[in-house]
Amino acid sequence: MKNSIDQIKEKCTIIAEAFEMPVLFINTNGEVTYENYSGQILNPLYENQKEKLFNPLNFKPEVQFNTPVIRKSAFSEKFILLSIVKKTTFYGTVIIGPSLSYPFSEDRISGIINDFRAFFYRGSVLQYYQSLPIIKPDKLVNISIIAFKLFNNILVSSSSVSFEDSSLPQDSKSIQSVNLTVSHNLQANNFHHDRLFEKNILSIIREGRVEDLKEFPYTKEEEEASVLSKSSYLRSNKNHIITMITLVSRASIDGGLHEEVAFSLHDSFIQQLEELNRLDDIRMLARDVLYTFARKVKQVKNDRHSRTITICKDYIFKYIYEDLTHEQIAKRVELSPKYLSVLFKKEVGITISEYIQQIKIEEAKKLLAYSNTPISDICSLLNYTDQSYFTKVFKKFIGVTPKFYRENHHLIDK
Repeated sequence: MKNSIDQIKEKCTIIAEAFEMPVLFINTNGEVTYENYSGQILNPLYENQKEKLFNPLNFKPEVQFNTPVIRKSAFSEKFILLSIVKKTTFYGTVIIGPSLSYPFSEDRISGIINDFRAFFYRGSVLQYYQSLPIIKPDKLVNISIIAFKLFNNILVSSSSVSFEDSSLPQDSKSIQSVNLTVSHNLQANNFHHDRLFEKNILSIIREGRVEDLKEFPYTKEEEEASVLSKSSYLRSNKNHIITMITLVSRASIDGGLHEEVAFSLHDSFIQQLEELNRLDDIRMLARDVLYTFARKVKQVKNDRHSRTITICKDYIFKYIYEDLTHEQIAKRVELSPKYLSVLFKKEVGITISEYIQQIKIEEAKKLLAYSNTPISDICSLLNYTDQSYFTKVFKKFIGVTPKFYRENHHLIDK
């Protein structure tokens, strides 16, 4: 009678021959106990980076999955990962692949070669990507379901198949919170390729539907996106993300986010993007962009007030560095100061003066954390004529002095 490992190897051979795809079986110690490459050449970039498959795929042999996982490697190939479990024993993982969802253009492959400085491998890298089987996402899902049934005798639904990007954190908590890897879909930002995709994602941002980002459908692939830089795959991805940042910032304004906040986030994200030199960092930033704008809009909608009060709050925010008076604000909304005071307190829960102080202190926190501006200058900038009074107000809202806050939250190297 054949033991479990022999049975696993036989099933690996069936999968390799049936789907004409490479199949590996790795035990929990990280040892490759079965390999069948089905005539497929190996990715030259692995050796160029002095890495084997495990690192580009962010594969940990001791990690067990309950359902099939389709994971994109650091080099954008697709692999199916299946944990083999019999009764309560975890034997290891079957890896099926690589494949692509869409053909890579020569320009895109050239960009990858440039980014990884694989100039001496140009011919073999081109040959490798052009030789990969093209398998659409739906078909890849079906293959993973069939294989999972063969190995574990469990039939799972297509919705249970997880899509992951190897460049993102792979702990179970992260996998649950980013189930279908939004940044994986958006790293190429195919807005002008698919208007429905654009409308869906911008609608999510505009309406502040943060939860919907977790379940955003796995649709478009980076292989299908247009090339926005022929010399660099990294640059092409950056250009796509810049487009995405611009679009979602405008959508957030439509959703009620203050223009100054949206534009500040827009500029900050682009500056962060230009500092990045790794594709995985770019993908992470794309995810952060979406979640940040969606959360900001959601916060605004949860804190929605009448148009009059909203105008007041926007006015205060815009002129926070000026010496704001109650009379100026009342004039802006064409109400008497007395009536505005009653209305503002009723809707916001605090007086206008308290609200102005609150916004000023929030601004002071940013300056203390993200700049080297002296505390005395921050005090003057925010129109506090007495630094001791500023310290008193800051401590009232934050619980500590400005000096203590800077010492514990400062993020700028001196």
